[in-house]
Amino acid sequence: RTLTAPVEIMRCLKSIKEYAFCASTYPLVITLEDHLTADLQAKVAGMITETFGDLLYVPSSDTLNEFPSPEALMRRIIISTKPPQEYREFLKAQGDQKISGNADKLAEEGNLRRIDSNADDSDGKDEPDDEDDEESEEEDPKFQPDTACEYRKLITIHAGKPKGRMRDALKVDPDKVRRLSLSETQLGKATASHGADIIRFTQRNILRIYPKGTRINSSNYDPMKAWTHGAQMVAFNMQ
Repeated sequence: RTLTAPVEIMRCLKSIKEYAFCASTYPLVITLEDHLTADLQAKVAGMITETFGDLLYVPSSDTLNEFPSPEALMRRIIISTKPPQEYREFLKAQGDQKISGNADKLAEEGNLRRIDSNADDSDGKDEPDDEDDEESEEEDPKFQPDTACEYRKLITIHAGKPKGRMRDALKVDPDKVRRLSLSETQLGKATASHGADIIRFTQRNILRIYPKGTRINSSNYDPMKAWTHGAQMVAFNMQ
């Protein structure tokens, strides 16, 4: 529902391949904001693989416990997005079988919704936030990781928003690295109360900061607070 016209994904992919490393040989990260059904995910996975070929970095496992260095990924293209929601198909396939209480709770709380990462600006309070929960399928013991599609296998940087309390969202998992997105408002409040937690988080994980949604005049925030706390991705308005 924006004022921008649609564009074919193949046109984007071909342009990216043509110009990706003209200015720099350092890795290029493609962040996908998608709302794709399972069949379309398979088609996009095929398009990405066919277009980029050996330029595409494909992780050896579903989750990484450490990100490769930029030096190790010279002239490589990396995919970053929220993992697809195979969990929805998993629930449907269960039919009349009894679903665990945890799965029922997840479904009731609406954790399967896909929300535009920049559409709603949270006030950043240190309170539960059920706006986005792309990892819900991994929290249910009956969900089998082997149902992951080809699209999921291409994702190097698993993206997400904070769930629950900010301190919990910033916890470092020794077995899995990820990307966390915070609005500039959330960052301001988080640095005031959890500054050390943010720095610990960014030592292993990726932190992305984006402008609050009320900046409709394309103004920007001061990036220094994000950079000094280790944020590797600081998104700006540029129009």
